[in-house]
Amino acid sequence: MNKRLEGMFNSKSGKCINIALDLGVFGDRSFSKGIEDLSKALPEIVKGKPDAIQLNPGGLKIYNSLNLDTDIAIALRLDVTNVYEARDIEYPWDTANIATLQDAFAKNVNVVVLNLLNLDENSRLQEQCIQNIQLIGAKCREEGIPLMVEPLVMTAKPGAGSASVGDVDKIAALVRQAVELGADLIKVDPTNPMSDFGQIVEIASGIPVLVRGGGSVPARELLERTRTAIDTGASGVVYGRNIVQHPTPAKFIQAIRAIVHKDASVDQAMLVLEKK
Repeated sequence: MNKRLEGMFNSKSGKCINIALDLGVFGDRSFSKGIEDLSKALPEIVKGKPDAIQLNPGGLKIYNSLNLDTDIAIALRLDVTNVYEARDIEYPWDTANIATLQDAFAKNVNVVVLNLLNLDENSRLQEQCIQNIQLIGAKCREEGIPLMVEPLVMTAKPGAGSASVGDVDKIAALVRQAVELGADLIKVDPTNPMSDFGQIVEIASGIPVLVRGGGSVPARELLERTRTAIDTGASGVVYGRNIVQHPTPAKFIQAIRAIVHKDASVDQAMLVLEKK
């Protein structure tokens, strides 16, 4: 495994907990709840000891300015999409510029992140994503920078942007496309039911798969999903709003660590979360 990619994973468990703090780039203010001021939010997240955090170039600049005492891995998002905006999306797009790969040359950046979106079979949007991956992915391989691809199956919600689709066949097809395009790491939505997630791990053909959190759910439900993900072969999790919008983000990360790194049960993890 590439040493940069290896840095995303806990050395003992071989698993990854990545906290997504790149939410503010998606054009919906509600996504920034809990991280309105990144300079205040970042130390609290780091206190929970995740293995990685996911940032945009602007977030990386703020993070580096804080000089926090941590060797946490960084996943750097390089694309922007409008599919999350809370409105009717007449022209869905996903844009990335290869010039931004320069930001990934920073020593603390371990991987870069790009979307691979299937929004109601919109061929134009998917083509944009594939072109981003092909162009930036080739340069990543040349420079030895690992690429995380985020294959997401989505459907439009009238007046409210989009929502994830948990269909295992559609997710599996997109994940395999990401693998064939050269992904070194996969970040993907949970399947519905989550017990089908092993099929996603299988079709990824040895490429590590991280399950993402998506929209907000109750704490126990997220921990149950985490337990199932690990049991079905996931290499870890990528959680954003569910963590940063929780009253005690650091403690919630510790509860997730109990499952991902220490093989705890959901009940044991809840005790960590609820400890006074």
